[in-house]
Amino acid sequence: MKKIFLIFFINFFSILSFGQTKYLIYFKDKGEQDKVYFKKSSIEKELYQLFTQKAIERRRRVLGEEIFLYGDYPIYPLYIQKLDSLGIQIINKLNWFNAVSCFLNDEQTELIKNLPFIEKIEPVRVFKSRNNETNSFVSFDLLKSQNNYGPSFAQLNLSDIPQVHSKGISGQNVIIGLLDSGFRWKSHEAIQNTNVIAEYDFVFRDSITANQPEDNPAQDVHGTMILGIVAGKMDGKLYGASYNSKFILAKTEDIRSERRVEEDNYAAALEWMERLGVDVTSSSLGYSEFDDPNESYTYRDMNGQTTIVARAVDSAFLRGVVTVTSAGNEYMSPWRYIVSPADAKYVLAVGAVNPDGSIASFSSRGPTSDGRIKPDVCAQGVSVYTVQTGSLSNYTYASGTSASAPIVAGIAALLISHYPDINQYQVRDAIRWTASQANKPDTVYGWGIASAKKAIEYPLILRIFNGYILNKTFITNEQIDSVRLIIQTDYSNEIIFNDRMQKSLNGIKFFSPNLALNLNSDDVYKFYFIYYKNGIKYREPEDEQQFYSLHLNSLKVFPPKKSLNQVTSFKLYQNYPNPFIERTRFQFELPSQDWVTIEIYDLLGRKVKTLVKDVGLSRGIHNWLEWDGTDDNGNLVSDGIYFYRFSSLQFNQTKKLILLRK
Repeated sequence: MKKIFLIFFINFFSILSFGQTKYLIYFKDKGEQDKVYFKKSSIEKELYQLFTQKAIERRRRVLGEEIFLYGDYPIYPLYIQKLDSLGIQIINKLNWFNAVSCFLNDEQTELIKNLPFIEKIEPVRVFKSRNNETNSFVSFDLLKSQNNYGPSFAQLNLSDIPQVHSKGISGQNVIIGLLDSGFRWKSHEAIQNTNVIAEYDFVFRDSITANQPEDNPAQDVHGTMILGIVAGKMDGKLYGASYNSKFILAKTEDIRSERRVEEDNYAAALEWMERLGVDVTSSSLGYSEFDDPNESYTYRDMNGQTTIVARAVDSAFLRGVVTVTSAGNEYMSPWRYIVSPADAKYVLAVGAVNPDGSIASFSSRGPTSDGRIKPDVCAQGVSVYTVQTGSLSNYTYASGTSASAPIVAGIAALLISHYPDINQYQVRDAIRWTASQANKPDTVYGWGIASAKKAIEYPLILRIFNGYILNKTFITNEQIDSVRLIIQTDYSNEIIFNDRMQKSLNGIKFFSPNLALNLNSDDVYKFYFIYYKNGIKYREPEDEQQFYSLHLNSLKVFPPKKSLNQVTSFKLYQNYPNPFIERTRFQFELPSQDWVTIEIYDLLGRKVKTLVKDVGLSRGIHNWLEWDGTDDNGNLVSDGIYFYRFSSLQFNQTKKLILLRK
């Protein structure tokens, strides 16, 4: 009976939407003019009923007592009623955007445009996923197990995850949300016991995320494989990166005609997960093109502010959720760059590396179009071992940034599991600032290959009552005899904390000195650790000229300064190659943080291309910026001599370059 109803509903829905286009309708306000309705206390009382206690606790931790933002307030009910009276069926309500999605014909579209409470109407864009991922079936019986992880050991070990698991940290009490094509999780030995606390199909609007009769037979293949990478648990065969976490599953992608997702489904899924208390979200869906080429985004739109999916992940992040997504598999295609939502400001965009740590040939490059470094970090994304969808005990290898993203999402969950009071900014910082090339990030690897062990060992400040605790974890099998924390208050004075608060937890040395003393919370202080291991003295950072820095008010611990990136003066290098045929790269050095603009001009002084404009960049060496010989409209310019002009708040300089295709 249930299946018959579902088929009828879908057929009816198809008839209803025939000849119609799906639109997003944005409202001007949330009913503030209605003094009877718009009472903060009443609205927030209703919101409390919609959020789980875990979501409320997470929000209170990051937002304080004012746990609800204006964007959380519901859409004004009278606006919904007005649309309903016009025979318009609403599909998704997007509170964060004060918008709804629905199907409209031409007559309805014109009618709604004239309603006084409508801000704007725009078509829902249908993303087309350009997916270079591969997977190959392999029977486990053909493989030799290295240890109880089986063939999954290598992909986890590249990011130091087994060392963290060995200390009893496996994602306990953390909720991970996955947005993907579907999940057939109940029928495979490695994921059938996954603790799934909620699942929803945003395509067919039901709670079944595994394949149904109306689906493409391959609909749930991709999502199931991703779930196996992060949640799998079958001793001797497969372990996921965070196998003891709880999971929320959202089916947002429809592959009946091609791999695609409607942006309102993606945003609605994030809002739904956030209300349920999700800690980490991960999507392996990256988009840049649409079914209708006229609606496609360009690289210029990869700025973190244009696409709804990018704005949605940042909205979730600001509410305390760590957001992770694939960087994209576009480097071997004409697009080459990251795809949305990897361009979002706060998301951890994940590139893919080979098992030996070298960058995967397909992994999308950065930067964002506004000049920010992307991807953020990398993990293994080639030959990643996971479950074979549709079988009980078969396994497969997958390749793509889709396979690397759930590994990094698992690392974030491990970090939250160990430090339940950590905030989303601290998780993001710890993962980026401890990756393999954090001292010299670029637009290929980002900050480098992520390490679960190093992220957890990174110093962390937590606010406790009226004071602060500085936490330091040592994940080691060796004996830590004693630890000292030394904080420099000025050039001649130091505060020394001995190890009397040191704890041992499952072999982890957990050092947490109370900083409730005469430190100015607005100042930045240098500090380092001295510890003895098996009677041998160690310093962290190892270089005696380097120090961590802490700022209490922001709860930030800044990484040690690396000599490779110490720049004392401004320098603009000659572009390379010069002359160039297809693309050329620029390098410059900044002695301090600055706002940078770089533009290309022709011989007549006419501006041809703005490469970056008023982008805030940190002190150091920057070599990620490229020009492909196109103007601001994307047209190829003619061969000849051009000039690139660097300007900032502090410096101005111009150099000549030559484009020579023939």
